[in-house]
Order: sequence, then C-alpha cells, then structure tokens
Amino acid sequence: MRYLSWAILILAALEVISIILVSNLIGAGWTLLIIILSIACGIFMLRNIGVSGLFLAIATIRTGSKVSLYQLLWPLRYVLAAIMLISPGFVSDIIAILLLLPISGKPLNSTNNNPFTGQSQPERGDIIEGEFTVETGNVQHPHNNQQLPHE
Repeated sequence: MRYLSWAILILAALEVISIILVSNLIGAGWTLLIIILSIACGIFMLRNIGVSGLFLAIATIRTGSKVSLYQLLWPLRYVLAAIMLISPGFVSDIIAILLLLPISGKPLNSTNNNPFTGQSQPERGDIIEGEFTVETGNVQHPHNNQQLPHE
C-alpha cells in the first residue's frame, strides 16, 4: 500500500510538470482547451461502456472462442483509460492512449471447458447429432436406422 501512495504522488507531480511544460510550449489557452477535451472524452467513454463492458467480457467467455487474456481484459483497460483521461495532465493521457492500443496477446488454451455452462464440449468437427420423424398424414414414422415396412 505504501508503494501505491508513492506512485500516486509521483504521478501527480509528473502531471503538474507536464501541464507547465506544455503550457510554456503552446500557451495556457490551448493547454486548457486540450485538458477540457480530454476530460470530455473520458466522461464520454465512461458513459459509453458502463456495465455493458462486463457483460461483453462474460459473453466472450461464453462463446468459447479463443481470445487472449489481454483482449479479455478490454473492458477494464477501457475504463482505466477513461479515468486516466479525466484526470488533468498529459502523462495520464499518454497512459490512457497506451491502454487503448489494440495489442493482442497469445490466445488462451482451450475455452471449450467453459466454467459458465458447466459442460465440457469435445471437438467433433462437422458432426451434428439428432433425431427426426417423418409425418405422413396422422401416422409418424421414426427414423432411427431401422428398416421400416413398406406400405
């Protein structure tokens, strides 16, 4: 916990230094405008993702597709980037941009053992199992690989 407080203190100092340097470089008015625009973008991003980001991650897990852990953490990265954009300063804006980069990692092993469905689904290729019946009039004839008498 002690290291986290030091990291926040260092980040705050870097934010103040970055604001001073950018305002000396481009002017105070433009710096204020850029800070207001980044805050507006962060608020828009937070309003956009909401709880739907969590549902998106759960839906990705349920589909059983191969995704990387980095892609699975996309909603968390998105929310952290939005919070970083809301904080005034340019160091946090750079961190937010890095969080929003579409970097993908190595896919997770097999997600067929889905913890949400409670079932293990082995790979079977293109085989689809099922039963069907043929209805002719009021009589139903089951087709279960049996010879039916001809009528």
